[in-house]
Amino acid sequence: MNAMFHYSKSRLIGISDGVFAVVLTIMVLDIKSPISMARGPMIELIKHLLIYFISFGIVSEYWVYHQELLSGIKRTTPLLTITNIYYLVFISLTPFATGWLNDAFMQRLPSMAYSIIIILVNFTQAIMFHEVVEIGEEDGMHMSAHDREEYRSAQVMLGVSIIYLIFAYFTPKYFLIVIWIGLALRTAVTQVARAINRIQSRKTQK
Repeated sequence: MNAMFHYSKSRLIGISDGVFAVVLTIMVLDIKSPISMARGPMIELIKHLLIYFISFGIVSEYWVYHQELLSGIKRTTPLLTITNIYYLVFISLTPFATGWLNDAFMQRLPSMAYSIIIILVNFTQAIMFHEVVEIGEEDGMHMSAHDREEYRSAQVMLGVSIIYLIFAYFTPKYFLIVIWIGLALRTAVTQVARAINRIQSRKTQK
């Protein structure tokens, strides 16, 4: 007999997409117009744009992982639902961290706060990946090479975010550069890994 009350996957995806959309939108509000800047308006504008593009890229990357994460399973569980809610809480703190970086550029405290938020997002994301794997295995699904690569990527992202915190504490003036390098490397490695998986899959089919 099917349960009358159950956790809805569609509602979970709906609220998640809504939160991501709002977060990605409101971050642009921290960019001030050059007229309102007291000194060095163009330099300040470039700084704000740089921080915005990096934060937008980070949150967008999380959305890509999130939509892949929930696309294959047919149901959700209480643990996955609760973890996803906390995941969204930490995602929602990204505009706050971005605004603080804008106001206190290259300072230790806002850089550390930004890093800690990324660590918390990556930590909850890693828990969700583990829970999704368990749900899939319970329903008779098996991890593909692509799935294993995504699972490893989530774990690597958690490790890299700890490196961000170290740089934020010891060399905050290089913090954004390290963030940008980490974002670019993750994107490049993911694309290369997927290309390799596609080539291997074609060879197997032949």
